[in-house]
Amino acid sequence: MEVVQIQVSSGLAKRLRPYQNKLAYILERGLRYIETEADTVRDGESQADEKSMQERISTVLQQVGVTNPALESAAEYVASSENRNWQPIRAGGKPASELIMEERGSYL
Repeated sequence: MEVVQIQVSSGLAKRLRPYQNKLAYILERGLRYIETEADTVRDGESQADEKSMQERISTVLQQVGVTNPALESAAEYVASSENRNWQPIRAGGKPASELIMEERGSYL
């Protein structure tokens, strides 16, 4: 087995740290995906129009479920018009804040 050293941003390093034992597997799947994608790019599209390599790797990691979507994507989803119409759930009983205060009071 060989050792390969790469430089990544601190943000990407933090996201990859929990998967430290699976990095070889993740890289293999990602590389396989990129090679498959490269085959389709050769059919006429220029690679100059492609995303930067780091963006492509992040996309692959998201697609295989290793990382979560970018914060911007989550913010866009929450801000989308279909989510603006959310209504609070109507439930009976005490408000959650009162239940929390009662629970905290029992520990004091």
